[in-house]
Amino acid sequence: MTRFVSKILVFLYIFPFASFSVSLAQSSPETSGADSRLKRVEQGLLPAVLVKGDPSWSIEERMKHYKVPGLSVAVINNHKIDWARSYGVTDIEIGEPVTTETLFQAGSISKPVAAMVALKKVEQGKLTLDENINNKLTSWKLPDNEFTAKKKVTLANLLSHTGGLTVHGFPGYAINEKIPTLQQVLDGAEPANTAPVRVDMEPGTKFRYSGGGTTIAQLAIMDIEKKPFPQIASDTVLKPLNMTNSTYSQPLPNDWRKKAASGHRPDGKLVEGKIHIYPEMQAAGLWTTPTDLAKFAIEVQLSVAGRSNKVLSKEMTEKMVTPFMEEVGLGFFVEKHGKALYFGHGGADEGFRAELLVNKDKGYGAVVMANSDNGQILREVLRGVAREYGWDEFLPAAHEIVTIDSTKLDEYVGRFQVNPDRVLTVTKVDSRLYAEPTEAPRVELLPLSEISFIRRDQNIQYTFVRNTAGKVDSIQIRFPGGASQAMRIFGDTQIPYEMLMAGKAVEALEGYRRIKKEKPDANVIAEARLNTLGYTLMRQNKLPEAIAIFKVNVELYPNSWNVYDSLGEAYMANGDKELAITNYKKSLELNPKNSGGVQMLKKLEGK
Repeated sequence: MTRFVSKILVFLYIFPFASFSVSLAQSSPETSGADSRLKRVEQGLLPAVLVKGDPSWSIEERMKHYKVPGLSVAVINNHKIDWARSYGVTDIEIGEPVTTETLFQAGSISKPVAAMVALKKVEQGKLTLDENINNKLTSWKLPDNEFTAKKKVTLANLLSHTGGLTVHGFPGYAINEKIPTLQQVLDGAEPANTAPVRVDMEPGTKFRYSGGGTTIAQLAIMDIEKKPFPQIASDTVLKPLNMTNSTYSQPLPNDWRKKAASGHRPDGKLVEGKIHIYPEMQAAGLWTTPTDLAKFAIEVQLSVAGRSNKVLSKEMTEKMVTPFMEEVGLGFFVEKHGKALYFGHGGADEGFRAELLVNKDKGYGAVVMANSDNGQILREVLRGVAREYGWDEFLPAAHEIVTIDSTKLDEYVGRFQVNPDRVLTVTKVDSRLYAEPTEAPRVELLPLSEISFIRRDQNIQYTFVRNTAGKVDSIQIRFPGGASQAMRIFGDTQIPYEMLMAGKAVEALEGYRRIKKEKPDANVIAEARLNTLGYTLMRQNKLPEAIAIFKVNVELYPNSWNVYDSLGEAYMANGDKELAITNYKKSLELNPKNSGGVQMLKKLEGK
């Protein structure tokens, strides 16, 4: 049931494009300059790794490449919106052009906007940052357990994802589905489609992202104000910041829906029902525009600088952009690029992606929103903006690619084991070197020297290493924050994943058992990874392989209700009704509040 969606790039598809520009600069000279900057950004999208001499991309060609129907951008410069522009269509069926006033789902960017709401309630004395959140909750209580014996969960914990709380995120609800109350969501009770939100590690000891925790904060705000959350958010933040095209209303009222985009899958098709509904408003429920989010970001910048207090004082705003633990403040993530500090947040609702990123100390930044699950284009736009506006230390240095004798590449060809269930296959095609990681598409390796190579899509460097006999026997793989060694493997050696794909389910299971025994904490046999792999295989219509991987998960994690739920879903998709019923029943034995399982069991049993 709980799915971790991987993004898969698919075939090129051309959408109709229409674009509209709204300049919000303050004088005509600035407007003229903004137009020039806009045009250069439109033609200047950049990959994650820069290579000298490589051409940049246009927004239009990258939208076609990623099958993104609609895109909207707002750029901040000198604490003002320098320009805003939109591209494409709101809905591939309707074909209505996106405008700068078209609403998109902000996903998790809902969180920092709502964090400002919460912090205003702190300034008003209605909430406190460091007291037990249960003291403010009246309509529901967070159950205490052994993990809360020493420390209680506080509002600061909820806003910084340090409360030790479960439930990473929410898939939302299709238009025709029954919508749960917030209390049902928090208890994982029918018709909620996610697990109960509970504390399973000591609060304040570790960062772990939890939309569940954010939802508790929403309920606390509603309990103290005794009003609907959309009204509270509007009165507290949206109206004071003139965010006139923003609302937390869920479901979206008809008059707002007319101005909103529809969500699209990675293959360019519409989300079933076009949009999902999110009762978890603080976590994922904001409908907005890049222009409105830019207004919000500018207010944070100015407040931190002591130049505005439309909502919060400088001291309280600082808490939003100052790390509470690791790189997360009370609302925003903080990125350090050299000496430059940036704050921001990403967002991902069903069929929508969004990015907000601004410099903390200087008046620039950008917001990009798309009505597509393919969010790779967002960072490409941000990098194009960063180059045009000279963002401090944001872009990496460009690499110089060298020419080497293609015959020297032959000794690099082969298979190298990255971890117990991942292999990097290196091939040579037309005098070029390519790497194909397990479960990922092939990418070209570009030479920095005779032994070191990079790839354009990720900041990873591969260096081929020789042994004492002079033979290439491994690859050193360097990535931000670390490095690993991949040893060459020979003959017909297969990792468990490859066995699974070859129909050798018994051998694959034995391989996973061996990994579990030898490296019990290895990520490759983590329940979430295997669950993700199973659903990836289901989307590829590889049902026997998906069933096999879910069965592995059941054996390795027999006390998890979710593994049985996933296996039941795979059996149901394969037409194995009795086995589906058996596994859904087992899931419900372990978690009677698995409302999704209850619904599926009723469907299977014809009740």
